[in-house]
Amino acid sequence: MRLVLLVLGSLATLAACAPIPMREPTARGAVAVGAHPAANLTAGCVADYRAGTDYFPDKATFRHSAQLKVEYHGNWKRVTFTPSVDTREVLRLVLVQCGTPVPELGPRDTLVEIPVRDFATANVSLLGASELLGIDDRLKGVPTRNVSIPAIAARIERGETIPIYAAQHGNGEQAAALGADLFFTFYSAYPDANIHPLLKRLGVVSAPQSDHTEPTPLGRAEWLKYLALFFNLEKRANQLFDARAARYAQLQALAAHVEARPLVQLGYPESRDEWSQAGGRNQLYRMIEDAGGRHAWHDNPVAGSLTYAPMEKLFDRAASADVWLGNFMPGAVDMATLRRDHPRLAWLRAVRGGRVYWFDAGKVGPFANSWSDQGMTEPQDALAEMIAILHPELGAAPPRQRFIRKIPGGPA
Repeated sequence: MRLVLLVLGSLATLAACAPIPMREPTARGAVAVGAHPAANLTAGCVADYRAGTDYFPDKATFRHSAQLKVEYHGNWKRVTFTPSVDTREVLRLVLVQCGTPVPELGPRDTLVEIPVRDFATANVSLLGASELLGIDDRLKGVPTRNVSIPAIAARIERGETIPIYAAQHGNGEQAAALGADLFFTFYSAYPDANIHPLLKRLGVVSAPQSDHTEPTPLGRAEWLKYLALFFNLEKRANQLFDARAARYAQLQALAAHVEARPLVQLGYPESRDEWSQAGGRNQLYRMIEDAGGRHAWHDNPVAGSLTYAPMEKLFDRAASADVWLGNFMPGAVDMATLRRDHPRLAWLRAVRGGRVYWFDAGKVGPFANSWSDQGMTEPQDALAEMIAILHPELGAAPPRQRFIRKIPGGPA
């Protein structure tokens, strides 16, 4: 994975030489909302500001996220992001309704005027959320041209949304050139990889995106509400999230009392000596538990989505895993190819039994698939697929495998 990021970073550097078409942002109109607005203003600025008025009658709360908190203060909101990974920083965003006064800012506060008119993202997981909220028409830049969402792919094809080829962590120069109101950065567990300090020096207003380091799937899905905060779309986000959370809870209850819990291993062979996988407190492992499985990394306290383990430790802990769920990289074409390319893994129990699955269904490019750009907002669908793999007797199988693909080919 580190080699992959290095290659993608090199491509991003080359792509930075390509011109980015500059566009004027949509003009902000003025809207009279009165002393008692019935709903959040989703377009335009307040024309008749009145002190003491609650300009956000539609509010959101974070009940599942371990990293997000929002406070409302009449005409502005404060979003606090406390990473669940140890980067030793807390980021605060002050979202001010345009047309109203800006409060006194602290040295660590980032001012964002809302509702945002257009935005760019270095994290593809926001794409599905953008479409659900109906703001994909404001999407000015994305990290790749390979996306699984037809409407956004069509915008890229028409030149309305610009692929900036910035890998996952973003490209400061291209973010500045886009001229969007807001740039969502991929927040890394490895501080040296984060670009928000550079963006601040360049005058680019940015916000962190770290759904991938949430400890629970519903905590990850609440980043839908986070995106909505910048567009005053709390009411819509609450409706979308609540429906998904209810379905997730139904499925979780279905698998809660299974007698046998298969052992599941996540990850991918990074090299001959290392294994890449999510941390033991990451939401992916929690989903395995919610699906009636168990994993061998309970003592790993890391919430990050990418950690490394010596191959010897994998063999020691997970050689007897019933199921291997691959993520990060695209999976093998079939089991014969997997055994040929990774002969040392051929004796793993999951490989011998032909029970290898990958989060790459719907692949549209080398690193693009439906899990990468829609998985954040659809945890209930991923859970249903996982239950169907671990406990087919429960009858939770969805009509189609949207996120997880079985590597074809039987036992060795």
